[in-house]
Amino acid sequence: MNYLMIHDIQKEYLDLDLDQYKLTFDDGLFSQYYYFPLFKNHPEKLRYFITTSFIKPGSARDMFNGKYISHLKTKKYMHRTFIKGNYDHFMTVEEIQELSKHPNVRIGVHSHFHDVILTRKHPSKRKPPSQWRLERFDNIPKISKKDFSIRSKLAFQGFYFKDGMLTRRSEAQWQDYIRYDTELGIKWMEDNLGFTPDLYCFPFNEYNEKLVSILKTYGFTKFFAARPGKSREIKGRLDIDRLIEI
Repeated sequence: MNYLMIHDIQKEYLDLDLDQYKLTFDDGLFSQYYYFPLFKNHPEKLRYFITTSFIKPGSARDMFNGKYISHLKTKKYMHRTFIKGNYDHFMTVEEIQELSKHPNVRIGVHSHFHDVILTRKHPSKRKPPSQWRLERFDNIPKISKKDFSIRSKLAFQGFYFKDGMLTRRSEAQWQDYIRYDTELGIKWMEDNLGFTPDLYCFPFNEYNEKLVSILKTYGFTKFFAARPGKSREIKGRLDIDRLIEI
């Protein structure tokens, strides 16, 4: 049985035969809470991967009552998050606490910051970076798309921009950032949900051996990405939008 990767939920997803898949939900979006009544009896465990810095205090809102809500594409809600500082499209603390009580739900970490960094490593399929990624580096006068790409700050060593210069992060700085981000995510789970997580989903589905090895020292035992490679520890996932395109 394959895993599906789901972000903001749209009505079309609900018309699919999802019982033949294991479902994973990324980022901790409100729509995942709102439509929970339609997923709660799924035959497999539902795995919600939470970006913990996106989750703000607040009471639980109403769940699905027959009314469908508008759908946000990933690049749009990430722009609202990083550039506009708007978090109302994510679950509140109380909403995640409500989900975590359900016996068919497992909660995992999707990093704390889910942030990006400049790197010379380009993706295999080149496409223009989303506007929110470019605006994350507005302090840099000019980014050469030929020379740089914008990738996961956890999975890539990358470059800082300081005093008008691009400076490569040292190995120690990179590893310190991985630990800092991970410790904040774990602490959030322990403080708000009362348990230490062992499931981890990589931001942007990007990872490498160094990141995985550090995460293991914190007790993570199962990992999720779009492409698992040869690793038996990493579970591959199919983007649910691929089913809509078929």
